[in-house]
Amino acid sequence: MQATACELNSAPLRFERRRSERRAAAGSAVAVFQRPNRSPLLSSVRVADAAHGGLGVYADSEIKPGTSFQLYPDDPSQPRRSGRVVACVRAGKSYRLGLQFQQAIAA
Repeated sequence: MQATACELNSAPLRFERRRSERRAAAGSAVAVFQRPNRSPLLSSVRVADAAHGGLGVYADSEIKPGTSFQLYPDDPSQPRRSGRVVACVRAGKSYRLGLQFQQAIAA
């Protein structure tokens, strides 16, 4: 059975690389970014959204994709996470960062 032109045009298209859907989230954390050949940068970040493998956050500084990080949530019930920055886009006076968590290695 083939789809009609109308059915093809009405289907939503996804042009994202995410493997899971984002959901709105709130909170704050302290991030330590390990910049190459420079001292670590300590920054407060505001959480915008979350997905299975990472977070979208706002930071006051531009952080280059590929930079590794350690994230310390303000909520003590949340675990410390580490990973790398995968996106950085200017958003007004802040920067919107995409943080990808490091996956745990199974034994």
